[in-house]
Amino acid sequence: MVERLTYIESVDTSPCYNLALEKYLLLHCREGECILYLWQNQPAVVVGRNQNVRKECRVELLEEEGVCLARRLSGGGAVYQDLGNLNFTFLAGREDYDVERQTQIVLNASKKLGVHAAKSGRNDLLAEGKKFSGHAYYERGDVCCHHGTLMVCVDLDRLSRYLTVSGEKLRLKGIDSVRARVMNLRELVPGLTVGGLKETMLEAFEEMYGLKAVQREARELDPKAIAEERKKLESRNWVFGKN
Repeated sequence: MVERLTYIESVDTSPCYNLALEKYLLLHCREGECILYLWQNQPAVVVGRNQNVRKECRVELLEEEGVCLARRLSGGGAVYQDLGNLNFTFLAGREDYDVERQTQIVLNASKKLGVHAAKSGRNDLLAEGKKFSGHAYYERGDVCCHHGTLMVCVDLDRLSRYLTVSGEKLRLKGIDSVRARVMNLRELVPGLTVGGLKETMLEAFEEMYGLKAVQREARELDPKAIAEERKKLESRNWVFGKN
């Protein structure tokens, strides 16, 4: 049973730092605790744990334009992120971890903003038939992680230039392009800010569990442990693997 809520916002925009902080929180989530961690990344392409980066994105173009390439610990597809995107992470012990409930928090937050969203499969949320949120999952020991994206005002031109979709997938699914099937929430909620979405997510989080969240600062955590994990995530061996 969830007995305490913890809320953490990262003030760093380095993808590898933020992923390292997520891993730290996963390893230090306490029994009966549910954590909501919100974070933003500078322009970056983040690939799933098992993906071949050269098949998922235009690596040379990213390097030319100074865009970070990172690999997360969960599976799933490659995503483009910038400061117009809000990343969320739910962390809880196995007994309290509930993907349906956690997804409902995101749906409830969307509804509060006036967006009528729906699930599509296990990993996506759609509004007006277009994807604005993608989810992925992983676990370590008895603690599980559910994280995802929320597109507020992402640069869709850069998204479509950096990510690639195979011709076979386009043919089989009848998709014209990556850009054609995604949207920003600001298209439906003019004036929406990432800051406003953070506040709404926290409200929906607290309402779902009927508890008040305790806010913690990232600087209160162990900087050495986070730095060590960040170094691993920044290594070329991790980012490129055997590709």
